[in-house]
Amino acid sequence: MKIYSLRGVTHGAGRVLTVMNAAGTAAILDSITADDEVITHAGAGRLTQYQEKRAGALDRLIRKHDIVVLSKEDWDRKKMELGDAIWR
Repeated sequence: MKIYSLRGVTHGAGRVLTVMNAAGTAAILDSITADDEVITHAGAGRLTQYQEKRAGALDRLIRKHDIVVLSKEDWDRKKMELGDAIWR
């Protein structure tokens, strides 16, 4: 299962990673095991986000789960390609 992501920043300048894939949000939550270095933001009707608590935590999460980091333009294209499947 390929997981795609987009890096972002919170209002308080914290680093965040938004993720999606063709199997939906439930599959992502089942496959990514977050630890105490990140805060998981997940719920119905939204894409899962991981917020960094410790420097480098998102980079470690990306490496551990072989997550593909996309540019904003590529993210938008991939989101359209995957369609409604990302919301399951």
